[in-house]
Amino acid sequence: MELSNEQAEHLVEQYADLLLRVAYAWTGSVPDAQDVCQTVLIRRLTTQKIFESPEHERAWLVRAAINQCKNLYKSPWRRRRAEWDEALAVEVHMPEESDILDAVRSLPPKQSTAIYLRYYEEYSVGEIGGIMGVKPALVSTWLARGREKLKMKLGGEQNGTLPQTAE
Repeated sequence: MELSNEQAEHLVEQYADLLLRVAYAWTGSVPDAQDVCQTVLIRRLTTQKIFESPEHERAWLVRAAINQCKNLYKSPWRRRRAEWDEALAVEVHMPEESDILDAVRSLPPKQSTAIYLRYYEEYSVGEIGGIMGVKPALVSTWLARGREKLKMKLGGEQNGTLPQTAE
């Protein structure tokens, strides 16, 4: 099943920004985030999957982006290559670049993903559990541990750590 140009444009307008942000949070690289976004959108355009709702489609796309980021890290090519940005000494900054986002990206992947989806994409704990394929209680644990690590990295509550919310 192939989608029309209008459907493809709608997908890009609707989801490209979200996918770029999720991929950038995982990779820390604009070009890698763009590659992930493109791959996920092409995958969506060529899939025959029928979604129950726009939220279901959005969650599928976020999960696909996270999986694509993981695949990117597993690739032998990535493990054996030097970073292009390092070779050229060029700094690339996304508009959302901040000390907090850098600290979130430095967390272990599961905590980083949970924190990012909760506070940057505003998913509920239950939704994050569904996206990541785990129980909400485990997501709550990752969020609590991630917030503690962020608090330590950012120097405590007075320096703008993430707020404690009802899970």
